[in-house]
Amino acid sequence: MAKTGIVDVASLWSRTCEVLIADGNTPTPVQNDLIAALSPFLQILANRTDLGYHSCRSMRHKRAATEGSLKMSKNKLLWTVWAVVPALLAIWWFGPGQDLQARTRVASTVEQAMTAADGEDWKLAAELFGQAIGEAPANSPESNRWLRLRASHSEFMSGNTWNGISGMEEVLSEIKDTDPELARDARARIAAAQYFATWKLRLEGAKPEVWKPEAEKARQHFRLLAEDAEARGAKETEDLKKNVESVIWLERLDLAELQSLPLPGGC
Repeated sequence: MAKTGIVDVASLWSRTCEVLIADGNTPTPVQNDLIAALSPFLQILANRTDLGYHSCRSMRHKRAATEGSLKMSKNKLLWTVWAVVPALLAIWWFGPGQDLQARTRVASTVEQAMTAADGEDWKLAAELFGQAIGEAPANSPESNRWLRLRASHSEFMSGNTWNGISGMEEVLSEIKDTDPELARDARARIAAAQYFATWKLRLEGAKPEVWKPEAEKARQHFRLLAEDAEARGAKETEDLKKNVESVIWLERLDLAELQSLPLPGGC
């Protein structure tokens, strides 16, 4: 690498003096005084610059060696970390990751079940909700009850009336004092199911002692829902009160009139 700056000035001055003497030109007294005055000073600067130059070169070599060492250390560190990553992933995958895998599977199955329910493919929905129950983590009773409620309701809607109602009642008995929101959902589904069941029993010619208990259950559930909604100031209060009246109307309706009416949704 070429040295620059003060060293070049010193060298240029020395060569200038040499050229003057070589050409037979005798320096003037002023030139002699200038040469004598500047030459020692420029030599000192040249020596210091040369020392700085070599020092810089030495520092550059040391820095290059250090950087090379650091780069090697960094590469070793990266390789070590990269080698450890698969082991850590395996530990997580077969440990805490198992729970996440299960929840991911459940979410996918529930999404399919909801899609089936929206399309009124109740048999498929019941099967998928049942599958989700088996896939759900055992340490989440809230999710388990929600899935069981949905599975039982889908089973009822698919035509398995009494198993569906029984399953929903079981869920309600577990949560009525601990989960008000889910309990309201369960009670509303049960009330509607028993109302529809009463309608179907009457059309099938069941005796009053068979269908009247179901009508009474439906009426009581709608009444409790209406009272709860009124206490909360909920907007569905009036509709729930009308549902209570609908059950009473169904109980009093003449069978001939009932047979002339279309089935309500859900039957």
